[in-house]
Amino acid sequence: MIQQQFEKDFGRTGEVSVNDVKAWLGTEEGINATPHSQRSTAKILVNLTPDLDEFPLSDLINKVEEELKTPVQAAVKREDEQEFARLNGENLMFVEDAGRRLKSALLEDERWCDFWVRIEHHESLHAHDAVGVFTKGNEKGYLPIP
Repeated sequence: MIQQQFEKDFGRTGEVSVNDVKAWLGTEEGINATPHSQRSTAKILVNLTPDLDEFPLSDLINKVEEELKTPVQAAVKREDEQEFARLNGENLMFVEDAGRRLKSALLEDERWCDFWVRIEHHESLHAHDAVGVFTKGNEKGYLPIP
């Protein structure tokens, strides 16, 4: 996929300067579909407003996937792996970016009277993971309903 993007961006002239390639490699287009990129998980707790009769789980999952631009993946078939890599490559973000996106989306939904989000980017090159915790912003922090 990276080769296809390179050909699309530079054509088949046969001549490309080193500086142009170097600059291109620093863009999202130059690193799309990077295999084995960082894995991430998000843990989300929500307190529902008292008037709800059912937990809208599908709505919550769909909103998270919509904001992060990548679907939840438990197991991926080999033929689907390239598409997941492309989606991930087109939606690069730090843990803080993912947290801001999810917090903004959860704040828009009045069905959650409170929420707590923990995002973990599982590092493969470092001895630690990148972790972010985000809450609705209530004065006393996230309070589970007893």
